Amino acid sequence: MFSLFKKELNTFFGSITGYLVVGIFLLTTSLFLWVIPGNFNLIDGQRASLKGFFEIAPWLYLFLIPAITMRMFAEEKRTGTIEMLITRPITMWGIIFAKFLASLALVAISLIPTLLYFWSVSRLGNPVGNIDSGATWGSFIGLLFLASVYVAIGLFASSLSSNQIISFLVAIALSYVCYLGFGFLATSGLGAGLQTFFTRLGIDDHYQSISRGVVDSRDLFFFLIASFLFLFLIRLVLLKQKVSIKLGIATVLFFAASTILITNRIFRIDLTSGKRYSLSDISKEILKNQKEIISIEIYLTGKLPAGMKDFQEDIIDKIEDIDAYSPKRVFYRQQDVYAITSEKERNKFINKLVDSGIQPVNLGHKTTEGLSTKEIFPGVIIRCGDRSVALNLLKNNSLLSADENLQQSIELLEYEFINAIRHLQQTSKPRLAFLRGQGEANEYETGDLRYSLFGNYEVVNRSAQELKNDDSTKILIVGDPSERFNEQDKLMIDQYIMKGGAVLWCVDPVFASIDSLSKGFSTIAFERDLNLRDQLFRYGVRLNADLLQDVVCMEYPVNTAPAGQSTNFVPAPFYFSPLATPVQNNPLSRNINNVMVEFPSSLEVVGDDQKHKATNLLTTSPYARSVETPLEVSLLSATTPPDRRYFNQPNIPI
Repeated sequence: MFSLFKKELNTFFGSITGYLVVGIFLLTTSLFLWVIPGNFNLIDGQRASLKGFFEIAPWLYLFLIPAITMRMFAEEKRTGTIEMLITRPITMWGIIFAKFLASLALVAISLIPTLLYFWSVSRLGNPVGNIDSGATWGSFIGLLFLASVYVAIGLFASSLSSNQIISFLVAIALSYVCYLGFGFLATSGLGAGLQTFFTRLGIDDHYQSISRGVVDSRDLFFFLIASFLFLFLIRLVLLKQKVSIKLGIATVLFFAASTILITNRIFRIDLTSGKRYSLSDISKEILKNQKEIISIEIYLTGKLPAGMKDFQEDIIDKIEDIDAYSPKRVFYRQQDVYAITSEKERNKFINKLVDSGIQPVNLGHKTTEGLSTKEIFPGVIIRCGDRSVALNLLKNNSLLSADENLQQSIELLEYEFINAIRHLQQTSKPRLAFLRGQGEANEYETGDLRYSLFGNYEVVNRSAQELKNDDSTKILIVGDPSERFNEQDKLMIDQYIMKGGAVLWCVDPVFASIDSLSKGFSTIAFERDLNLRDQLFRYGVRLNADLLQDVVCMEYPVNTAPAGQSTNFVPAPFYFSPLATPVQNNPLSRNINNVMVEFPSSLEVVGDDQKHKATNLLTTSPYARSVETPLEVSLLSATTPPDRRYFNQPNIPI
């Protein structure tokens, strides 16, 4: 077997054909990556990634690999040496595997010079070395597995004819059908089951996953089984073996085992730095409950600048990650609004998108002809059965730069998609109640919060006593109470928690009103007697009756004109209104801006009960301090601030 393997390598490189094939492959990839403008060009893409190379390589392999394999069996048949080879002391499988491994080795040799692209992109990155090595090596692994299937198909085509040209053309046709043909069938309006079946049969579906640097057992088994299947067909062709009952049963069992291996994931390894193609545990749990096929329409497509093109690719990558963990298929298609040539029909379609909730964005970018403005639609519509949700994926925070907004949008993709899928999964809304009876904020003051919750919850009002016989309320919000809780109400809330209810306590331990300051220069801040200190203490939390001051704070207009003169409002820092800092290691507060708060107090975790788990979501800046109450709060502190040396308490939990 090794002698035959070595003979094939020597034969390939013993003629000009071998060097010509490899040279054409390297020249073509170099031109597409470095010279020819377009989606594959590394300079135009402005990203330290070889993604363009791994996108174009399968198409070049459609011609390169058939050129390598076309003579493997066809030449043996033409010269009559195939019979002599079969009679040698080597098994038929030995002959097939020797030629298969030799062809695969030739493909691997052609890939070795492409490592220069890897080195070049790494050196050109800013900073130097700014390339995801794990993802790149994973993509090379995927390319070799793809090549193994192409090689098996090429050898099969070579075994069918003694004419090398015919073998070459048949190999191209078969490889193309296996790569994209099944995908075309899947999008031809078939039923959901057939759509999933044909998509899974296509090489492209599995290669797109593994080429990102994600090693999934289903993709690996697909490539191994597909390669073995064509090698098995070669054996049948060369031996002219008839299909017996025994062989038929073995074939059925083989396909049954293959189906199990391809459809059930055993392992999934994300080789990328930062594990950017992995999902959080809660996302995986939500996807486990998916009972229907999901279809997603992407409207961010067409000719886009580099930044938006990257965002489009990140959207597709995230959809493919969701598909990997969902028990039901997640399909997507890209809809280019500007592909509609009729202006009337295009405007009608745009109006329909806007009505569904997709908001257009005017994007300005520089071109060779100057500044160009184009209306883009960075959103998707997710459909599940007869239900749909529209998502606007591009965040537009005026306090952030365009690059920061784009990065934040990318980091929030998982949350946006999973939250929408969770919404589509809901057949009934869980009940959420606002507590009533202790002077809580009214419906107008909580209107924005109620509106935000309305899509996912049935929002009601409940008194503490009504909770006693209410087993359907899943969440209770205690929204800014101002009156004292009696012991009976506290007991009802405690029993509600004991039965599994969740409570969001929005409690302000100190009374201080910004409205009072609008009527004069000062007000008194004092502790609220809510009678909750003992109950919250048992839960492991102490709310302190203090006020926090922070150097990082809001600026309010203050009249600095002397009495009797016309007003002169100037912005001045108001230390009692900090810009709270969100912690970045929790999904609730990660990637959000500083939060404006007024008259906040501090809180502490108390007790050593291991059942209590505390996570700070908002803190002060490193330059803050705590002031005990009662306290006179004056606007004069904005114009005559205290000594900054007193602001020496860092990161106080709010």
